[in-house]
Amino acid sequence: MDFKKKMGTGILAGALGLSLVGGGTYAAFNDVEEIDNFFSAGTLDLVTSTDVLFDISNLKPGDHITETLTLTNNGSLEIDEILLNGFASGWEDVLHTHLTDNGKNSKAEFLSQFQVEVLEEVITLNDLVNNFEDKEITFEGTETPALVPGESMDLEVKVTFVEDDTRYDDSRLFEQNKYQGEGATINLRFEATQMPGEERSNDAQ
Repeated sequence: MDFKKKMGTGILAGALGLSLVGGGTYAAFNDVEEIDNFFSAGTLDLVTSTDVLFDISNLKPGDHITETLTLTNNGSLEIDEILLNGFASGWEDVLHTHLTDNGKNSKAEFLSQFQVEVLEEVITLNDLVNNFEDKEITFEGTETPALVPGESMDLEVKVTFVEDDTRYDDSRLFEQNKYQGEGATINLRFEATQMPGEERSNDAQ
């Protein structure tokens, strides 16, 4: 091999050497690990045993009725508390010309004639539908769930058409005569709230 060929081979080998050194930045060996992660939101689902609790007509003062409503936690999350409120619709004032004031009254006055007893608390229908403060019907404490998944509770509700013997001035007629023929639809709303957020571990369900 002559000198030129030897020199050319040496330069080529040197170039390859530089190439190998430079290529060391892109290592041929590596290792890749993957971790699967899963996040799923739970469900908060309060179920009532019926869509209609009371459906009665032709009531008179002194009448009362008691029904039991079952509330069930049909979700996957614990329920912290259950709140109750409502609204009324369909009421209209029925006038009675034989009464001194023609029987004029308001929806609030009509609803105030009905007393509601639930969990030893007594309120009027007017309080329930016109008071914007929700009624809490569970009292287990801040860290104790009211209903765990799959659990149920019975709620006894009593409604009384309160009898009032107040009469119109200078008349034998009772003031409650003004409510004859009136009625309203009461929608009860039960709201379930979640337990407070907390630190979670991988083995927690």
